[in-house]
Amino acid sequence: MTNVNITLAAVGHMPMQFNKAKIQKWPSGIFEVSGDINTYTLPTDSDGPSWEFTDKNLERVLPNDFEGEFLIAIVNVPLELNWYSRRLSNNRIVFSFHEVKDILIRENIPLENVILRLMYAYSLVFLENNRSIPLATERTNFTHDETRGCLFDMNGIKSDIVESCDKPIICSPCEDRILKARISVENIKKTKKEISKIKKQTFYKILKFIQIYPILSILVSAIFAIVLGVLSSLIATGILSKFP
Repeated sequence: MTNVNITLAAVGHMPMQFNKAKIQKWPSGIFEVSGDINTYTLPTDSDGPSWEFTDKNLERVLPNDFEGEFLIAIVNVPLELNWYSRRLSNNRIVFSFHEVKDILIRENIPLENVILRLMYAYSLVFLENNRSIPLATERTNFTHDETRGCLFDMNGIKSDIVESCDKPIICSPCEDRILKARISVENIKKTKKEISKIKKQTFYKILKFIQIYPILSILVSAIFAIVLGVLSSLIATGILSKFP
């Protein structure tokens, strides 16, 4: 499979915790980022009744001319129906950090993880639909309402997004669907291997373990301290025994 070429654009103010360089340096055999992640202003106000930016509004202001095969525009404002991602015309996708940012930060998940997850998911959708991104208004079946930690979780409840931003998977029903769309077994295996690297930093995994199992953590720490003390004593005794 030829790599899918994706253009990314930051539109409007970005969260200070978002590291664009991590996205650009991410190694993948499935997609490649086309050019730099350019920054654009958001030259319009919200037009929805709940201060959201409607699809019609964003259609006019998002870049229409881009190098990649499809565009993911990243914003930090509410979207139509309070979704975190909307599919627009001309193979353009808009993703918003609105509310998602706070959820990920609370769970110590890097903001880049959700972008990487979407890049893999939309790359497969693009290939599944004959190298095209269907509109948000089109009837599709590539997402599921149940949260499984899968690339294709719907995440109607936004807080569920954390499940697919730390070592996401492709669940069995989704894998079957993708195979029927004539995407090769090898490329699915490659995708699954790569998305397993989308994860929290080790420090926060240890911290989470301590929070969930505090008593076990204390016992492990105590045992480790005792073993370390015994080993130190044996080493010291061995060294001293060499001197008269």
